[in-house]
Amino acid sequence: MGMGILLFNSDHEISSTFQKNRSETVTLLIPKDTWLLFSEKDVRLLTKRIPTLLKVYAKYLSSSKRLGKKADRTLYQPSPGKLKMKRISVRVPSASWTLLGTLAQAHGVSKCYLFNYLLKLEALGVGNSILNTVRAGVPTFHWSYSYILHLDLSNNQVTRKLHCKPESYFYALDLEWFST
Repeated sequence: MGMGILLFNSDHEISSTFQKNRSETVTLLIPKDTWLLFSEKDVRLLTKRIPTLLKVYAKYLSSSKRLGKKADRTLYQPSPGKLKMKRISVRVPSASWTLLGTLAQAHGVSKCYLFNYLLKLEALGVGNSILNTVRAGVPTFHWSYSYILHLDLSNNQVTRKLHCKPESYFYALDLEWFST
């Protein structure tokens, strides 16, 4: 009996256009303690904050230490109980929802977890402190994001990676030098 070759084609992918003008209706859970960090006026605007938060924090999130501790699981926010969570339905631009999901996956957390993390960063004023450093004279977002979940069965390893282009640098215009 001769030896044969069995061929499998695993080079399949799912691809779609990145629709910036379409919106998704999603439900987010926000802990009431996070909800209370914002004024009544700001609370009404929370539902529209995801694109803005991503503009401020996307590069920061792509280069910061990962929020999840284990690559083989997704970390969800701890549930303080149904009465202590605020459930909101929001319309989010499809592109923003996709980017939030990519960053959440790379960090090993849920989209709700990452959204709440961003709200806490915003309440602490982190966005104001990094704005000039991270965004000064450079594009708001990386040009591309690639999330990889790597399962190495022979070495019993799971790895989550986020590859961005450009990888680690942007050419920035030094405005102080330019104005002198």
